Amino acid sequence: MNRAIALTTLIAGGVASMWVGVPAQSSAPTQLPTLSYITTAHQFGVVGYRDPVGAISPDGRHFAYAEGRFVRVMPIGGGAPLTLAPGEGQIRFLAWTGNSQIAVQDVTPSGRMWLYELGKPGRQRLADDWRLPPAKLPRLDRPAVGPTALSPDGSTMYFSTPNENGMVELRAATVATGQSRRLSNFSRDAYAPSVAEDGTVVFKTQTYRTHLADVAFGPGEAKSASPVIAGGATRQLTTFQSETPSYHPATPLIAFTYGTWRRVVDDAKYPDIAQDIGSIDINRPLPLAAPSEVLENSDSEDQAMSWSPNGKWIAFHSHKEMSDDVWLRPAEAASKAEDKRITFLGRGAEVGWPRWSPDGRSVLLNGARKSDGASVLYAIGVDQDTGAVTSELREIKVEGLDAEMGHAEWTPDSASVIALAKAGPGKHVIFTVPVSGGRAAVVHRVDSEHDFPGLGVSRDGKYVAFVAPANDGFFQIFVKTVGAKTPPVQLTTDRSHKTQPAFSPDGRRVAFTVWSYEAAFWSLKEP
Repeated sequence: MNRAIALTTLIAGGVASMWVGVPAQSSAPTQLPTLSYITTAHQFGVVGYRDPVGAISPDGRHFAYAEGRFVRVMPIGGGAPLTLAPGEGQIRFLAWTGNSQIAVQDVTPSGRMWLYELGKPGRQRLADDWRLPPAKLPRLDRPAVGPTALSPDGSTMYFSTPNENGMVELRAATVATGQSRRLSNFSRDAYAPSVAEDGTVVFKTQTYRTHLADVAFGPGEAKSASPVIAGGATRQLTTFQSETPSYHPATPLIAFTYGTWRRVVDDAKYPDIAQDIGSIDINRPLPLAAPSEVLENSDSEDQAMSWSPNGKWIAFHSHKEMSDDVWLRPAEAASKAEDKRITFLGRGAEVGWPRWSPDGRSVLLNGARKSDGASVLYAIGVDQDTGAVTSELREIKVEGLDAEMGHAEWTPDSASVIALAKAGPGKHVIFTVPVSGGRAAVVHRVDSEHDFPGLGVSRDGKYVAFVAPANDGFFQIFVKTVGAKTPPVQLTTDRSHKTQPAFSPDGRRVAFTVWSYEAAFWSLKEP
């Protein structure tokens, strides 16, 4: 095996082990190394994604990085990237095994390993137990967070560590002494180094931003060729990091997930990441700089709540007690009642965003089936007056559709649901199905690399809002009339990515998340 494999270690979704014992000293150089920009990798969504991985080749001539399920390779000195054969799922691990071979792992139920060879089409399977040797850190003068890399001669360890500004910075440590020196000075996290045989170091900085916005919506005239009318410009609702909007059934409130989620810091503590649930009053002057009310702020990830139709209860996604489940709590902030877990799919089940039925008798969700891990639709009976579980979790059987079930919303009669499913890599389908189970009726099919975008359904059930790539290169909000043969209409047009649409109760506006998720890659070489 080429020795360079151990020099380009990328640990996906974890933190290297560490030994801290050498007294910290101020060793920042008077002048930081000169940086060269390589490229920016763009993520295709916010939910379920991790920042793109990348590494320099052992000979220092090429840089490989991932965007979703695609691997791109470009000359280190600049030029157009070469896109290799796409994977079946998102690629979260990548390492060079030589100057022309790249090992990757795509996120599928089997977590398979693949080998690409430059100049050859396709890819080939690697043994499922193929792994890089684990990195062993020397005694360092400060904690190492995230991936690390070792210089070719083994004398220098490159790593990231928290700085005085609360971000992580790139540092280089002399292995023999453990003393380190600062290499970067960014306002964002700088981390995930890889090293070539000539000593060139590549690392990345992450930018992850979200906020809430909405746009007017109105149905078209009965004789109009267009089913909807786009009602003007996007209106910004929040200025702080927030996502997954949902409306209160009767008052001018929007709930959302908010927090300073960051890759290297929060993933080290997963599932206890910095995401809480709050709400804003949209009758106040907009945009708002902070939540009007905090509804849930446990130490774990809390997301995507739904009010019961009578406004008394909140159902939400949480990782409390090491779970990945739906929880219930009274909507009244002053209530001293304890949160109650109503599903027991367990940690790693990837439960989705719960939605309360219009009749207040059931909660809808998607989550991993215990027998095989496949994502399916579930309904559970809950009394909206008392919060009592009235019937146990039951899978909604979907016939005639071989797909991974995603987010779903109710139809007005509480007898059917409208759901989004992933039918294959880059292939999504919107469909309806009875809540009792049955054959899926396809509403629309979408080709998109954006996974987990959610969807919104108008209260009268006539319209579904969804996310799709537009001609401008951005993911935009579209609206389709359910049951009609008319094509979808693009509802948003400003040049920003959108996701997670939600109709207001009166059907006059659609809220959504605006997002940007990128990783810039840089190179440096110490004298």
